Amino acid sequence: MHREPAPYVAEHLRQALTADPRIGEQGVRVEVRDGTVHLSGEVTTPQRRAALAEVVAELAPDLEIRNDVRLVPTGKPAAPEQVW
Repeated sequence: MHREPAPYVAEHLRQALTADPRIGEQGVRVEVRDGTVHLSGEVTTPQRRAALAEVVAELAPDLEIRNDVRLVPTGKPAAPEQVW
């Protein structure tokens, strides 16, 4: 896959991350440059963050991975939301 232009590789990986049942994330940004896949965005669990790198490694084993995806915990709101 790495012989394709970088934007094509990035889009292939982005689609795979959306379709893979371990992840199903649409909000993760994928960029490929200089032999490295850069992942950024937010997920809710460390397991999902790790799964992103696993899927990329499976699909593009010859590329390095930089996983800058941040964890954003979800929980109960501190107070009810006021709707006017």
